[in-house]
Amino acid sequence: MITAVVLSEDRQRAEALQAALSPAVTVFTGRLDSSASVLPENIPVDLFVIDGEPMTEAVIRAVEQTRALHPRSLVVCAASEETSERARAEEAVSPDFWLITTGSATQVQAQIGPLLALVADGYRRELMEAETEAVALPGGGPSWPGDGYLATTEHSLYRMIRRVAGSADLEELFTAYCDAVQEATRCVSYCLLWREAEGKEFVVVRAEGLPPLLRDATRLQASDPLPLCLQRNRGVVTRENLVANRLRAGILRDIELIGGVLAVPLLSQGVLRGIMVVGPKALGTPYTAAEAEGLFTLSSSAAAAVCQAELHQELAARNKYIAQVLSTMESGVITLGTEGKVEVCNPYAAQVLNLDAEECVGGNLRSLPSPLGDYLYACLVHGEERSREEVVVLGGRVVLRISTRRLMDARGVLIGSMLLLEDITTERALQEERRKVERNEVINQIVARVAHELKNPLVTVHTFAEVMPKQFEDPEFGQWAELVRRDVRRLDDLVTKLMSLAESPGSDQQVVQIPEIVKLAMTRLEQLDETASTRVISRISGDLPMVRVDPSVMAAALSHLLRFGLGDTQERVTIEAKLYNGASGDRPVALLVRAAAALPADDDPQKLLDPSYVLEHPDIDLGPSASQRLIESQGGVLEVTREASGILFRILLPPYPDPARF
Repeated sequence: MITAVVLSEDRQRAEALQAALSPAVTVFTGRLDSSASVLPENIPVDLFVIDGEPMTEAVIRAVEQTRALHPRSLVVCAASEETSERARAEEAVSPDFWLITTGSATQVQAQIGPLLALVADGYRRELMEAETEAVALPGGGPSWPGDGYLATTEHSLYRMIRRVAGSADLEELFTAYCDAVQEATRCVSYCLLWREAEGKEFVVVRAEGLPPLLRDATRLQASDPLPLCLQRNRGVVTRENLVANRLRAGILRDIELIGGVLAVPLLSQGVLRGIMVVGPKALGTPYTAAEAEGLFTLSSSAAAAVCQAELHQELAARNKYIAQVLSTMESGVITLGTEGKVEVCNPYAAQVLNLDAEECVGGNLRSLPSPLGDYLYACLVHGEERSREEVVVLGGRVVLRISTRRLMDARGVLIGSMLLLEDITTERALQEERRKVERNEVINQIVARVAHELKNPLVTVHTFAEVMPKQFEDPEFGQWAELVRRDVRRLDDLVTKLMSLAESPGSDQQVVQIPEIVKLAMTRLEQLDETASTRVISRISGDLPMVRVDPSVMAAALSHLLRFGLGDTQERVTIEAKLYNGASGDRPVALLVRAAAALPADDDPQKLLDPSYVLEHPDIDLGPSASQRLIESQGGVLEVTREASGILFRILLPPYPDPARF
């Protein structure tokens, strides 16, 4: 253990220098005029750091006094670069080293490192020399001093074990151990140092008969001589033996600094966890080998108890952390043990499933709503894991999204199964409400679209109704009558499209030829547009198989596509039929309708079959979307693709199996 004293009149600079030295060094602080009294007597000091900013007469006297009273210690003067250069030139003060403090804290700490290395180097050399010599306990005297001491030691050990049995409180364990040591040895002082499991520093946790200054500031590094010696030898170290073997500067110095004459290791699984440094006896007699052995026995038992308590506290802290995480999770967790008992049910799961968490834990899987218990059991026994499945429980009132997983320990042994659940009842209700709103919105759009489509034909009908009584004998009245009939047919066609979208069409399927369907479609089309027959080019040729469909339904679907292709322009539409090579090896009958209908370059022509897309674009006819519904009702498929000349509609119908063809 390296000790250092910081002397300064400025509190902030003293704290900064102390921080630069810690935690590798035991640091004490004092004023410039207290270099002789800052520590108790007989406490060796390795390093004095004297604040020399500003360089006053008090600083000069402090350096001189420290050099005189502690000739074996290193004296360092901390000052700015300008102050140190002026002091060197005037030869006002001559410390062993100068510490330049005008840089950053990292730069100051980098300068202190070599100084500490000089002190530690002496310890290392002495420790290497000590390894070549056996550290033996003092000889002489009987192995046990007598039945009285044996009884006292056994009684102290029994009382300590009885106090620590079943206790997980570290403070209680440390107190019981120190009381047992004091009872067995009748020592005037002791100091117990302990370190954490992953720590590199031993700190004082219990002390008796030690000055408060030492009790608060003393610390040992794991690399210091005394901890290294106890770790390597795994036995008791006494001051008497160290003096006899002339090992004073390293291990002995650490023991004497705490005012002890005997150091006992507290080992757990071969690792040094603590050090008990015991002072002299009240009667002044030396410790014998039997007493050292009794202390070692007490210390071994205490180390095991403390390590078990630390492990218990660590597990308790982890369990508390896990319980806190589970209690704050916004999803449910239920686990099933290998014995078929529920081991975990967090508050979220209990609330969603309307369970009492305390009653559920420890019960069997039947305490869970069906089918959750069955899912957990199937995952545990058969390894049937589920991922994000939706389950309805509690009579349809709750909708859950669940996942199940097997649980394994670190060795891969099955220890249970786990179910994660999330209540999506509100989410599903919101989705249903959103669907209703969207459906109502579509209906509103359809109504607006129908009103727009019906407006123009109704104007014609209304005008015809007004002039009919007056113009019945007029030769031109026949033209008006024909116009009215055409608009009425257009209204009928529009209503047919809307009915195709709104409800499933009736079906009276028959085995028919493709030309018959085309002929019916052309008849419907000519009723709406007299010029349609001159602009539709039919290329129906070849011996095609018959199909089983409702002729009127298929004719309506085909006429919708042809009318969409004709539009309001004078472009031509071609229609042809042939056998099509399907992707799965089948050969359906294909009706191909090619039209010059234009679409934006960035639009997918497949959107023509989506009613929502058509409603968003009032200039696009409802025909293709209505045709798709009609064709699918007959077991067919409607495809639409873009070609260089326009749009291609492909109607695929399964051929009727005619035995005469095969």
